[in-house]
Amino acid sequence: MEYQTHVPSNSLRRDLAFIRGLLEGQGHAEETPEGKVLGRLVRVLDELAEENEKLTVRLSELEEYVEAVDEDLNELELIIYDDEELDDEDIGFWEVKCPNCDESVLVNEEIFDTAEEADLICPRCDTVLRVNDEGEIREESVLIEQ
Repeated sequence: MEYQTHVPSNSLRRDLAFIRGLLEGQGHAEETPEGKVLGRLVRVLDELAEENEKLTVRLSELEEYVEAVDEDLNELELIIYDDEELDDEDIGFWEVKCPNCDESVLVNEEIFDTAEEADLICPRCDTVLRVNDEGEIREESVLIEQ
């Protein structure tokens, strides 16, 4: 990015111009050792003021860039976290198939908070399904007699 060449004057520039005017108003101030030192100090301060203006412009450009990156990051976070929320909605229930009739049975994860296995009843054929906390059905399933 290019630096802007014209930046509105600030108080530092005005103060330097005032001091320069005072030095030039004294006439032959550049001929004395003190005048040479003061003249050189004003030139150094002028260079510092110019560098300060460039840095101020660069800082402003970087702030705009960071704001743009921050907005992009916020958009990505919304996309990512929205996807995670959708994934979280699926968590909590497992689907297992009854080995007897192939009916899908939903298993709530909360059953396994207190035990590693749980007995479920198939809604279609009334077979007892012993499901472990990994969603696996043991083959010892029995048919409930009515």
